[in-house]
Amino acid sequence: MNEVLLISGAKVAGSVVLLALVLWGVSKLAKIAKLDPEIGRKLVHISLGLYCLTFPYVFSEAWEVFATCALAVGVFLLARGIMRQSLGGGLHAVQRTSYGELLFAVAVALLFWLKDGHFISVSMHHKAQIGSVLYILPILILTLCDAASAVVGSRYGKRVFMIEEGSKSVEGVVVFAVTAWLLSLIVLLLLTDIGRSEVVLLAFIAAAFGALLEAASWRGLDNLFIPLGLYFLLANLLYLGVVGLSVIAGIFLAVLLLLLYITRHRPGEERHFLAIGSTLFFCIGIFAEPSSLVTPAVAVATYFAADKVRKLERPPFDALNLLLVVLAVALFYFMLSNLVQMDTIFGFNLSFAALAAGISARFAQRLWRCVLVVIVAWAAMSVRTYWAVGQSQTGLIFTLLGLGAIILVAIAGWMLRRNDFDRPWMMLGALSVTVGLATLPLWPVWPKA
Repeated sequence: MNEVLLISGAKVAGSVVLLALVLWGVSKLAKIAKLDPEIGRKLVHISLGLYCLTFPYVFSEAWEVFATCALAVGVFLLARGIMRQSLGGGLHAVQRTSYGELLFAVAVALLFWLKDGHFISVSMHHKAQIGSVLYILPILILTLCDAASAVVGSRYGKRVFMIEEGSKSVEGVVVFAVTAWLLSLIVLLLLTDIGRSEVVLLAFIAAAFGALLEAASWRGLDNLFIPLGLYFLLANLLYLGVVGLSVIAGIFLAVLLLLLYITRHRPGEERHFLAIGSTLFFCIGIFAEPSSLVTPAVAVATYFAADKVRKLERPPFDALNLLLVVLAVALFYFMLSNLVQMDTIFGFNLSFAALAAGISARFAQRLWRCVLVVIVAWAAMSVRTYWAVGQSQTGLIFTLLGLGAIILVAIAGWMLRRNDFDRPWMMLGALSVTVGLATLPLWPVWPKA
C-alpha cells in the first residue's frame, strides 16, 4: 500500500514540476525571443494540454488527477503573484483579464472523473460506457482549436464582434470550427465503433457547438465551457444513430441560424447573452432532460420581466453574471448526482424555483408581483416533484415544504433589495442551493427500472 501511494505521489509531483518548468521555460523564451503575448500564452496552453492527454495512461485513480490539478492551481496562483516574473511571463503578458489557466485545471479534473460515464438519474444511467473519447476529444479540441483560433483571430481577424470584455473575430471562430471538425472526424473514427455517417454528423455538431462556446466565452471561461460542453454532448449523442443525429444537427443548425438572424441588429451585450443562454440551456437539456429546463427558464424569465417593469440601471453585463450563477447551480447538482449516485432533480428544481422568487423580490415594486412569481415558480417545481412521481405522499410533503423554502429565499431577495446590493446573484444562488440541499432527506426516490 505504501509503495502504491509512493508511486502515485511521484506521478503527481512529477506532473507539477513539469508544469512549473513549462511556465518557466515559456517565460524565458518570451523575453529572449520577444514573443507576441498571445503566442506565449498559447505555447503554455498547448504544452499543458498535450500533456493532459496522457493522464488516462499516466494516472489510474481520479484522486491523483484531483491532487495534481489542485497543486497546479497553486502554481498558477504563484505565477499570478509573487512569481509573476519567473513563471507568469508567458501567461500574463496579454492585456486582458483571464482566469483560463485556473479553469483549465478544474476542467481536466472533472473530465477525468467523468470520463467513464456519468450518473444523472435512475432513468438515464443505464447507458453503455463509452471510453476514453469522452476525455481525449474535449481536451484535444480545447488545446489545439482554441490556440489556432486565438492566433489566427489576433493576426488576421477583420470581422470582429464584441463580448463581455474585448472582442473576438469571425475568422477565429471559423478556424476553430474547421479544425474541431477535422479533429473530431479523426478521433471518433479511431476511438469509437460508430459508423462513418454517424461520425460525420457528430463531428459537425461537436465542431459547431464548440465554436459557439468559444465565440460566447469571456475571461478564459472557454477553458471550462468547451471541454464540459463537449463532454455532455458526446456522452449523450454518441450512440444516437444516423436518424437521431440528423434531427439534432438540423435543429441545432436551425436554432443557430435563427439566433444569428435575430441578433443581427442587437447590441453586443444582448447578442452575447443570447449566445451564452442558448448554449447553457442546450447543455442542461442534453445532460438532464428537456423538462429540466422549466425552472431555470422561469428564473431567467423573471429577471427580464422584472427588468422590463422597473427599467433599472443595471451594472454592465449583469445578465451574464446571472447566467453564470445558473450554470454554477446546474453544474453543482450534476456533480452531486454523480458523486452520490442518486437523482438530484428535486433539489435542482427547488433551487431554481427559489432563485426565481429571490430575483422577483429583489426587483418587485409591488407585493402582488412577487407573490405571482412565487406561485409560478412553485407550480413549475411541482411538475417534477409531485405530478411526475405519481402524486405520492412523500412528493406532496416535499412540494409543500418547498413552498416554504421558496418564500424564505423571496424574503432574502427583499432584504438584499433593501440593502441595495449591486450584484446579489451569487448570494441568492448560494442560498437557493442551500435550501435545496436542506431538503435532501425528503427527496422522493424514483422507482428503479
